[in-house]
Amino acid sequence: MPLDALVVTALAGELRRELTGARVDRIVQPARDEIQLALHTASGNVKLLISAGMRYPRVHLTTVARENPALPPMFCMLLRKHLQGARLCGLTQPPLERVLDLEWECVDELGEPVRRHLICELMGRHSNVILVGSDGRIMDCMRRVDSEMSERRQVLPGLFYALPPGQGKLSPMAVSEDELAALWTQKPPETPPEDWLLHTFGGLSPLICRELAFQGMPEALLRLRRTVWEGMFTPFMLCEKDEIKDFSCVPIGQYGALYSCRQAQSFSALLDEFYTKGDQREHMRQRGQSLQKTAAANRDRALRRVALQEQELAQAMNRERLREYGDLLMANLHIVGRGAAQVEVEDFYHPECARAVIALDAHKSPQQNAAKYYKDYAKAKNAEQLLAIQMERGRQEAQYWESVLEELGRVSSEKELTEIHEELSPPPRSRKQKEKVPQPHAFVSTEGIRFYAGHNNRQNDYLTFRLAARGDLWMHAQKFPGCHVVIDCSERRPGDDTLLEAAVVAATLSQGRNSPKVPVDYTLVRHVKKPPAAAAGMVIYDQFKTILVEPDEALLTRLRREDRRR
Repeated sequence: MPLDALVVTALAGELRRELTGARVDRIVQPARDEIQLALHTASGNVKLLISAGMRYPRVHLTTVARENPALPPMFCMLLRKHLQGARLCGLTQPPLERVLDLEWECVDELGEPVRRHLICELMGRHSNVILVGSDGRIMDCMRRVDSEMSERRQVLPGLFYALPPGQGKLSPMAVSEDELAALWTQKPPETPPEDWLLHTFGGLSPLICRELAFQGMPEALLRLRRTVWEGMFTPFMLCEKDEIKDFSCVPIGQYGALYSCRQAQSFSALLDEFYTKGDQREHMRQRGQSLQKTAAANRDRALRRVALQEQELAQAMNRERLREYGDLLMANLHIVGRGAAQVEVEDFYHPECARAVIALDAHKSPQQNAAKYYKDYAKAKNAEQLLAIQMERGRQEAQYWESVLEELGRVSSEKELTEIHEELSPPPRSRKQKEKVPQPHAFVSTEGIRFYAGHNNRQNDYLTFRLAARGDLWMHAQKFPGCHVVIDCSERRPGDDTLLEAAVVAATLSQGRNSPKVPVDYTLVRHVKKPPAAAAGMVIYDQFKTILVEPDEALLTRLRREDRRR
């Protein structure tokens, strides 16, 4: 969720306590809409992230180091000029507004002490970061807003800074108890309490309005006002299992047992974890989409090439007729006139010796025309052999890219995505650079036998040809791109339960995961070979048996182990 005014109020108090008196050591602008200040405080060095992103505008302390671009943007250079070495002397927030005003003590070009304001407006698509001078004029901003972009409010260098225009709603902190009671009695009966709160009062998010309605109006709003006046905020995370779904500065009970309400160490820690994971998920989504687009384009290109080669092969299959035409011309040279475009001869290859019309090149002699047909026959014969090889390579290439698409469909971490990216575009390695060892996922069957599964083609190759012993059992979903599964047989032979469970994992980690039944082949590792020059993950195998299983995500999760050492 975006920051609401209540969380901003709680955050302002927390940052005020921790950062007042801090000095600016370093300023970077890692992204177009992000500023990070390295600050030196009495308790140590910290990093303050200021984001004016349209999706997740926010201000909080962070533990995540952002990249410093080689060429800093102009706004970053301006901030360095005016705020480098400045001391934070104040942090204020207009009542229940999503605006933070960071006031700095610094010096101007003449070395005279002055004050600057770095104003952070955290309002969705209207978010901005604005540097304001001691005279109240805007020095510059992250997003300039002219009259064509907004008739109500311009944000440009040289203009006096003014707060964003209000929405015309009442302040829940300004109305008295009697006024609140009167407003509540005037609420239309058909209007839900949460909608009435959202449209009547400013500074309340939909989440808080629903919670106030859940707790009971108007008493719940009066309790919330006391919390704000006393500054008794607590950072709460709303979690589904281990994933943070939302957050608040007051306890949330409206979801019942659906979400657990956990207390965070601080608002900065809460926001850092929530938005960092959100940014990582978005980054993974965008990066995964880019890789999927590349893999799909390469697969389709390989399939189109194979289709064209099949057409060429069909033409090459008719090569015998070319040789026959050459024989017929050599047998009838005496009737072929020089400069003729065609000749009709008796076809002794036809069961009834029918007449055949043979096309000729008028610029060639009869002997040269016959030689041309023999030459075309030889080319077609060679083409058939070459096309067969090229088509097999094309099918293997298409199969490889299909396996990459299958891997991308079940990526669950940035590490797995990076491994696939490295597989598709391996960086140049120096001889001294140590190669990263892939880490296939480990499982333990109900019989206590360990088995492994590769989650991408590099892991599959490493698992099958380097980690596995020749006497281990190897598995793969039949005719589906997917993972290699190896059962460790070093201590004892696996029983039927282990065989079945490993086969279920192989089926679940394959493109057939949504099928009701998936055939899984299994054989000894010694019977699995890698064809010469084959792509990563591509193998051939023999002397195998097949087991039919039903994919099961729950079983995969239950048998999974984090310790991947053999």
